[in-house]
Amino acid sequence: MNDLTRHHHIFVLTGPVQGGKTTTVSEKVTQLRNRGVKVMGFLCPGSFSEGKRSAFDLENIETGDQIPMGSEREKKGWVKYRRFFFNPEAFIRGATWISESIKRDADLIVIDEVGPMELEGIGWSKALDNLVKISSVTQLWIVRQQILPEVIEKWKIPENHLFTIKTIEDLTHKWML
Repeated sequence: MNDLTRHHHIFVLTGPVQGGKTTTVSEKVTQLRNRGVKVMGFLCPGSFSEGKRSAFDLENIETGDQIPMGSEREKKGWVKYRRFFFNPEAFIRGATWISESIKRDADLIVIDEVGPMELEGIGWSKALDNLVKISSVTQLWIVRQQILPEVIEKWKIPENHLFTIKTIEDLTHKWML
């Protein structure tokens, strides 16, 4: 099996930082779920202050459960990475949600987002390394535009599996048929 066929189950929505990726996927998830598609995984809706993201939560797509994920403000027990502090418990919970999604035969698993942490082997990196091996699970990864080439290279994602906010309708239409 070559790299292109091995990773045919992974799709990527890309766009600029604060370009509406999470909002768009949230809308598409609702449409797909209303059509009976079993969508699981998580989104990271953000809070904004003065036009830039100041905090974000990890939200279970299936249950709506949320846990604080990151904040510009320091919090006891959280780990600093670049300009944010991250809640270690959120990574544990997210990994559990991914495992549950696989066990419960999700039609689609959404990962919001694959970012610099994952490229450095932290964050969701281990979960993603496992997910790429499970070709029976269709996945949608949200990736910011500026790191897209590195994500494509690291996980060998085919170029024809990349979508933007303007082209995501093409992909979701296939799932709704």
